[in-house]
Amino acid sequence: MNKWLSLVALLLLCLSLVIGVACGGGGGEEGVKQLKMGVGLPLTGLYGAIVGAPAKDAFNLAAEDIGTFTVGGEQYRWKMIFEDNGPTIDKGTASTMKFIFEDGVDFMHQSGASPGLAAESICKEKGLILDIAGASPEVFGPDKPHLFQIAATWGLQFPPFFDWLSKEHPEVKRLAYVVPADDTGYALDAAFRACADYYGLEVVAGELVPPETREFLPTVTKIMPRKPDLFISTGVSISNLMWDMGYEGLSATWYWLPGYADEAGWDKCKGFLIAMPHPFGGIWPEAEAMAETYEARFDVELNPAAFWAINVMYVITDVLRQAGTVDDRDKIIETMETGAFDSLVGPLSYGGEALNGIGHMAIWPSPIYEVVGEREYQAVAVYTPEETEAIVEQVYAGE
Repeated sequence: MNKWLSLVALLLLCLSLVIGVACGGGGGEEGVKQLKMGVGLPLTGLYGAIVGAPAKDAFNLAAEDIGTFTVGGEQYRWKMIFEDNGPTIDKGTASTMKFIFEDGVDFMHQSGASPGLAAESICKEKGLILDIAGASPEVFGPDKPHLFQIAATWGLQFPPFFDWLSKEHPEVKRLAYVVPADDTGYALDAAFRACADYYGLEVVAGELVPPETREFLPTVTKIMPRKPDLFISTGVSISNLMWDMGYEGLSATWYWLPGYADEAGWDKCKGFLIAMPHPFGGIWPEAEAMAETYEARFDVELNPAAFWAINVMYVITDVLRQAGTVDDRDKIIETMETGAFDSLVGPLSYGGEALNGIGHMAIWPSPIYEVVGEREYQAVAVYTPEETEAIVEQVYAGE
């Protein structure tokens, strides 16, 4: 009889261990609570390939690297939940509804202004803090108290680029650019025109083309006779067409992928300018170490969207640590508005209140890079967050 009771006890013990592991309590996880992060990304089409899929891997890598963390004496770990957000209003709405009503997420990130704004009113009603990426300063306001932006964005990073340009290349007087005809392109178009107006440049061509466009020769043929001194577009593929037609001015981009230069030829790309924070150039050793980790894991280089995504997770984690709570939304918002938080590019704080009445935009450093060789980049300037915010306010205020 005693042997039978001992056997039953042993079986019950084993069963409890199995249940504990299945519920996340095993493997050193006992007492660790889950925090659910809902992440809306474009996971199909062109944006899925160059933004969504790399960012999804980056979010997962960041959550893994953060591991278990302590907030208010309790231990937590992130659970990442992903949905395709288009990036469109309809899919932004659908993903938001699923995150809230099916998944019960604690925090949400939406990539893209359209899905982000679609999510904002729903998150506001539910008291859920929403982080978005790709939005311009005017998107934020006192009527959107739960809306924040951690990722770097062209609306804030391009004014320092044009400030540098005005000092180092005063010969540049005529600007041309090609951007997608979507929310990303509209934001870029607005930023370029504001910068051109402030620094006295003439916009000789501002072309918005459908995002699915693959043949740019007609666009280039239209731009070349206008003789720009500076041409800005995604990557180098369009610049390559212009070079083949005799263009000798400066070229720049907001989103660099080495594959662009592999196709065009690295020798042709020497001198190409890159705005926006990227994980190279010797500025941030931690960022470059993470880039190596990412490449080793996924066999692809860490692109801008993935780099910015990793920092989203580091910042929001440090926000919670400093707030000392994961569920007091007012305390978390107060902390976000007043603190400085760890990232791979140094401490990030929220600012921009002079632009929209509330701030809520993380102000990153603003580097400008130059391609100097095959996968070799030189940082020709780095504006601090304080310098970035001051220039941004001047440009958008027109002062």
